[in-house]
This record gives sequence, C-alpha cells and structure tokens, in this order.
Amino acid sequence: MEIYRDYAAIYAAIGQGAFAEALVGRILAALPTPPRRALDLACGTGAAALALARAGAEVVGVDRSPAMLDIAYARARDHRLPVPFIKADIRHLPIGRAVRQAAEAAVSPVTLHPASFDLITGLYDSLNYLTGDRDLELALTGAARLLAPSGRLIFDLNTEHEFAVWDDSDQVVHDDGGILVYNRLSYDHSTRLAHGRIVWFVRDRERWWRGEETHRERAWHDAEVLDALGAAGLTLVARHTPRWEAAPPDAPRLVYEATRSSTA
Repeated sequence: MEIYRDYAAIYAAIGQGAFAEALVGRILAALPTPPRRALDLACGTGAAALALARAGAEVVGVDRSPAMLDIAYARARDHRLPVPFIKADIRHLPIGRAVRQAAEAAVSPVTLHPASFDLITGLYDSLNYLTGDRDLELALTGAARLLAPSGRLIFDLNTEHEFAVWDDSDQVVHDDGGILVYNRLSYDHSTRLAHGRIVWFVRDRERWWRGEETHRERAWHDAEVLDALGAAGLTLVARHTPRWEAAPPDAPRLVYEATRSSTA
C-alpha cells in the first residue's frame, strides 16, 4: 500500500511539518550566506520548501507521494509562493531533463540542473525511509550532482538510539480538534528496521472515521552514512542535534551537514 496516500491530509491537519519548518530556521541562521537556490528532497506537504521560499530562496520540492504534493502545491498557491513541486523518487532524481510539475494546473516543466543548488535538504527523518542497502548512497549521489561546489547538503536521521525505545509501544501523536492519531512502534535489532503502525480517527458530526498505514524506517549507522557520503563525493562538515548543538554520541536524531569534496 502506498504510504501517505490516505494519511497526507491528517499529516497536514495536525501540523507534522512543524519540525522541518523549525529546522529550516536554524539552518538558515547557521549558514554564512542565504541560499539563492534550494532543493527540498522528500518535501512532503511543503513545510520546509515554503519556509525556504519565504526566506527568499528559489526553491524546488521533490516527493514521490502525489497526495502530499497536492497539499504542498495548494499551500504554495495560497501563500503566493512560486515553488514548483515534482513527483520523483529521490533515489533516481531526474537530473538534467525537463519534468512536468506535480500539479495539473502548473504547465511549466522543471529541470534539475547539475551543480545548481546552494542548499539541498532532506528533513524530518525522510532518509530513514530509504531501507535498501544502496538506497542512501543513491540518494546522496543524486544530491551531490545537483549541489553547487560551495553548497550544503543537510539532512537528519533517526538513530538506533531512537529506534531502541520503539519496543512495541503506543505513542499518542495527536488528540485534539476531532482528530486522534496514535502510532504503534516496534524495532527489530537484527534487521535494523523500525515499523510505525499509524492509526487515526477523525470525527465527522456524530461519527468517527478510522484509517491506518504502516511506515517502515531503517536505522543507518554513522559509519554507513559516512561511507555513502564518501561514495557520493561528499565530505561531512558537522553533525548537529535538531537544535543545532554539538551532537552527543547517544543522540536520538542527527542532523548531517555535508559539502562537495574538493576532488569531486
């Protein structure tokens, strides 16, 4: 079953993009110069992409979920922000060729030109959803091709320290305004795969409507991340916490900041 097909509207309604939007604020405050062009990978409902656009960047958002992209496009339109969104798998980015925008009303194609983005982001554990052995390397290699020589690639990952507490527990994500969302969490140490069974109830007049999706994430070891960065021609600049502080060894989430290697 395609994830986020049914959950996209709930995700948007309960404001789950707030994490990415807040992180964009910290990223922009830390960069020496504001980005001129930015690419948001796995952009979802557009929270990070629109925050970058509001800061003055020319932004493109990429995601593979049509339902999430529909919401992102509507939000950009409502806020009069000229952000194009394209449907693509971030492991196989359509580099160098014109691609139709995800929204039917948008007729201008978008081209992702090599070495044309000052900032590339992949936020809110989006890259944990890459679970195949070469998936992270493929995504980072595509990003590296699109990154300008002095640009920054910034992405965050849930670490195994976070997933270790996903021990068949229930987590209430939201309970307000006629929407109840909870997540049944589990983690398999042998495969390093985490599962979140998201269940939601929405009240409509006198009835409650139920929906459910199961999401899967992979715990990427730090050494694997460094190997994937190196294979992509990228160099690690720093690891941060989401509050942009130095990351401790047992951080539940790491924000990786990388740039193109001088030999790339």
